[in-house]
Amino acid sequence: MSSEPMIWARGLGKAYHVYRQPLDRLKQMLWRGRRTFYDEFWALRGVDFDVQRGETVGIVGRNGAGKSTLLQLLCGTVHPTEGQLHVAGRLAPLLELGAGFNPEFTGRENVFLNAAVLGVPDREIRSRFELIESFAGIGDFIDQPVRTYSSGMQARLAFAVAIHTDPDVLIVDEILAVGDAAFQRKCVARFFELRDSGCTVLFVSHDPYLVKTICQRALYLRNGEKVAFGPADEVVDRYTLELEQAEAPAAAAPAAAAPAEADQQALFRFPLVRLERRDGTEIEDRIESGADVQLRVRYEALGDDLPEKCCFVFNLKRHDDFYVCGTTTLMDGYEAFPVQSEGEVLIRFPRLRLLAGSYRWRVAINDQVGVAVLGEASHRCPFQVVDRFQAHGLIDLPRAWVVNGQALDAGRSFGEQHD
Repeated sequence: MSSEPMIWARGLGKAYHVYRQPLDRLKQMLWRGRRTFYDEFWALRGVDFDVQRGETVGIVGRNGAGKSTLLQLLCGTVHPTEGQLHVAGRLAPLLELGAGFNPEFTGRENVFLNAAVLGVPDREIRSRFELIESFAGIGDFIDQPVRTYSSGMQARLAFAVAIHTDPDVLIVDEILAVGDAAFQRKCVARFFELRDSGCTVLFVSHDPYLVKTICQRALYLRNGEKVAFGPADEVVDRYTLELEQAEAPAAAAPAAAAPAEADQQALFRFPLVRLERRDGTEIEDRIESGADVQLRVRYEALGDDLPEKCCFVFNLKRHDDFYVCGTTTLMDGYEAFPVQSEGEVLIRFPRLRLLAGSYRWRVAINDQVGVAVLGEASHRCPFQVVDRFQAHGLIDLPRAWVVNGQALDAGRSFGEQHD
C-alpha cells in the first residue's frame, strides 16, 4: 500500500436545516439569514478516518448513524458543512443501483451513459462491453428498454458497469443482496480481484460476517459520530455487542433481576464473584476466545440455621438470556460438601471457546441433592468475548480437517493453545 491515503477525512461534518413547515423555508429566503426559521440537524460531525490504497474498509452502524450521509459526501453529491475531505482517483459508487439509468434507453445504451457519468471514455467501455454484458447476465434484455427490467436486473447491470470501469475507489452500499446466490458469489470474487489489483473499497453492510470477511478495517458510526475505527474484527465485534445490548435492555440490565441474596429466605450471600485470568488477575470487560479463565466465588452464611451439606452451581448465559452452559458439583460427580459458614470456590475454564458476544454468570449454592436454592447471585461479571474470526456462531468447536485424504494442521485444533 502507498503511504498516501486514497480517502482522507478530518473533522468531517454535515448539517441539514429542518423546517417545521414549508412557509418557514420561504421566510428564511426572504430574511436572508438575519433570522433563523429552522432547526439544525447534524447528520455527521467530527469524523476522522483514512483509507489506504488497496484497502477494504467497512462502515457499520444502525439506521440513522450517518452512513448514507458519509457516502454522499464521498461521492460529492452533497458538500460538507465543516471539516476536510479528500478522495483521490476515479470513484465508482454503488449506492442506489440503477438510479442513473434512463428508462427509455436500452440496457446497452445505458451502459455507455452510466460509464460516461463515471468518467470512462467511450473507447474504453467499448472494449469492455462483452465483459459487462456477461457479468450482468441479463441475456437479450440488454437491447430492451430499461423500463422493462425488474429492479434486480437494473441493479445487476449497474453493478456490472461500475466494477468494470477500473475505479481507484469503489463505494458499495448494501448491494450484495442483489441477484441470486451465484451472482452474489461473483460479486464477492470481483471485490477481491479489485482489491488485489490495488482498488480501494469502502463497504457498507449490516451483515457483520460479511464485513469481517471482506474488510481489513472498519468504521463504526453512532448518531453521526465516530465510535471506533480500526481492525475490522474488533470494531465489528464492538458494534455487534452494543447492538445486542440495545435490543435486549431488560436481559442485559442487572437491575432487572432480583438477586437471591436480597431475599430473606436466602441462607448465603456472595460478597465476591470475580472472573479472572489464569494468573488470578481480574478480567474487567473482555477476553479473547480460547483464553484460560477462572471464576472465583466467595460466600458467607447469613445465619446459623444451616443444612449439613450443599453443592455448588454455576450458569453461563448470553446477553439475551440464552442458556450457554450450567452445571453443579453433583452433576460433575462430586459428593455434597459439608456446609461452612464461609468459604471460596474456584471454577477453572481452560480454553474457553466462546465466540464473539456478551455474556454473564450466575452462581449459587443448592442443597445436598441439588434441588433447593440456598443462595444465588445472578447477572454477575458481565464480559465480552472477541475472536480472531476463526469461526462464526456461539462456540469454536475443536476440529480437524481432512481434505482429499490429507490432514490439515490438526495440531491447531487439538493441541495449540490460544495466547
